[in-house]
Amino acid sequence: MGEYDPVEDLGLAPDKIFVCSARGFLTKNDPTRDLCERFIRNGGHFYDVLCRYDELTAYVLGREEASAGSVMKWVLPFLKAHGVTEHAMYEYTKTTLRMMDGAETAINYIARMMPSYVTTSELQQTTMPIDDVINTPLCDIFSSVGDLDYANFGRVESRKIREMAAEISSLKIAKKKYELNVSTRIDSDDVTLLKTMDDIIRNRLRETSALNLMESSIPIYAHKKAYRLLEIRRSTGIDLDGTFYIGSDHTDYQPLFLVKDCNGIAVSYNGSDFAVRGCNVAVMANDSTIGALLASVFFDKGYQHVIDMANNWDRRSLKNMDVVDPYLRDYVLKRHSRKLPEVVVVDRHNVDAVAEKSEAYRKRILAR
Repeated sequence: MGEYDPVEDLGLAPDKIFVCSARGFLTKNDPTRDLCERFIRNGGHFYDVLCRYDELTAYVLGREEASAGSVMKWVLPFLKAHGVTEHAMYEYTKTTLRMMDGAETAINYIARMMPSYVTTSELQQTTMPIDDVINTPLCDIFSSVGDLDYANFGRVESRKIREMAAEISSLKIAKKKYELNVSTRIDSDDVTLLKTMDDIIRNRLRETSALNLMESSIPIYAHKKAYRLLEIRRSTGIDLDGTFYIGSDHTDYQPLFLVKDCNGIAVSYNGSDFAVRGCNVAVMANDSTIGALLASVFFDKGYQHVIDMANNWDRRSLKNMDVVDPYLRDYVLKRHSRKLPEVVVVDRHNVDAVAEKSEAYRKRILAR
């Protein structure tokens, strides 16, 4: 600090940063859901109920104390009660990890251009295998922390928590879709789900050692992703209009909206409904190279050129477009010789249609 930096003096210090979440851009599967499915009876549905409760309380009901991403805190005692250890989490995630095509190449390519960060709500034990695969020392990974091995549950407590898990697994998930922060009538199945989950999370779990485990965890809520983004901004000195953010989950809504609001590029990459509603560019692609191409254009030419590229996203326009890396552009065109992935500029006029389309594509391309 305070020393002469000839690189910065020449104006060559980085003025752009890249931040992304994991699922949708780097990975296909949901590692926490996979863990629940493996170790908890009917665990896939159990995890989906927790996620539904998370979304309902944070984005539909808008409860003051609710934060999207709390599912990473709630799931810990149930995994512990079913005998899951941190080593088991890591080993099982390593065997079930499904990377997006080209993810390792894309993230390494981007990290060589500009400071790069991965911010995910996933637990640290499940992101370590991702770090092993992408092997990007220039990219910092920030994830949720929960210490299962330091928690002590007795047999009676473990049985009670397993019984709660079975009760959660029996709940129905309504098919009704809700608009973000819009008052509406709650489906009867969701009312039952809310009442049951409120009782379990607010009362019954708190009467066990699960309370200490949940309170000692450090989940990356949606607002913590936004705070992390602001911390990166402070430490790098690069403003949000110089930020390229890729997100796909409902926990990415806040940081996506923050970047969009400051005229940075906020990309929903195979995003959920809520992610699309926070972005200004939506990508629906089965590989990560589209993100690398858009990021390279942003790094070289800035915000407006990315918007122009997305507005003219067709084979002929791409061939004639002046890009910093024509080899990457040609690789994308060759890789998708039959049909280009979709890249769309999102605004208030098309956001509903794009959100529905992206949600459907997400369900097809990402593993459950």
